[in-house]
Amino acid sequence: MTFKKANFSLLLILFTIGNFVQIFTALQSSNSSYFMWHWSLLTVSVILILLLSPKWSFISITMLALLYGLYLCLLGYAQTTDVNQLSLILLYISYLLFVIPLILIRHIFFHTKNELSNLKKEIESLKKYIDPNGKMLTKQEFVERSTIVLRGMKRREEQGYLLKVSLKVNGITDQAWNELIQRVIEDTIRSDYDFFMGFENSVIVFLQNTHNQGVLKFQQRLIENLRKNINFIQPPLQFQHKLIEQFDEDLQVFIQEET
Repeated sequence: MTFKKANFSLLLILFTIGNFVQIFTALQSSNSSYFMWHWSLLTVSVILILLLSPKWSFISITMLALLYGLYLCLLGYAQTTDVNQLSLILLYISYLLFVIPLILIRHIFFHTKNELSNLKKEIESLKKYIDPNGKMLTKQEFVERSTIVLRGMKRREEQGYLLKVSLKVNGITDQAWNELIQRVIEDTIRSDYDFFMGFENSVIVFLQNTHNQGVLKFQQRLIENLRKNINFIQPPLQFQHKLIEQFDEDLQVFIQEET
């Protein structure tokens, strides 16, 4: 992000320099009619950049720049105008400093727009997994949501963990266990980042953007919250956690251990 901001700032600086060079050259010259052609070319270039796709605007501006450069060279060589050669050179440089940053700036905006569009699609995909009743995700929902989240984590260079929580206590039915662990985990996880699914007598939690120490802290918070609901000095929880490297394989290991 910092690199993109630096590039954008540099383009704005070049764009500003190009405008100053054009104004300076125009003020130093007495041939106002010739500069009207220059401004007309700039206007046409801006229209092409704004209306055409990034690919075709680049091709069009490249052709215009080559033709304009050739035209200025012929003018300077033939000396058919009262504008001196230095002014012609400055005009061409100012044209390049105007249109090139403008093309790249539009490309940045176009690319950012596509990124935002993709993010919106991911958000819409995630919305269907938001359960208003607070129920645990099914395996399919868990896998699909994990796949979407992992793409974003990879882009942001974040890491995540899978945490398996098992509670084996005689006298507690599966239904009671599911209701209890669901309520406790919901109170413990970061609702905007983490999610979980139930499987057999265990719960598998997806912890995103964390580290090993963060997983241990989560386990401790879970134990403390569970103590508030069960009369155990040390709740008989079993924890297994793994850094997500190959998600499908890592999840399958936890599931196979349960079966």
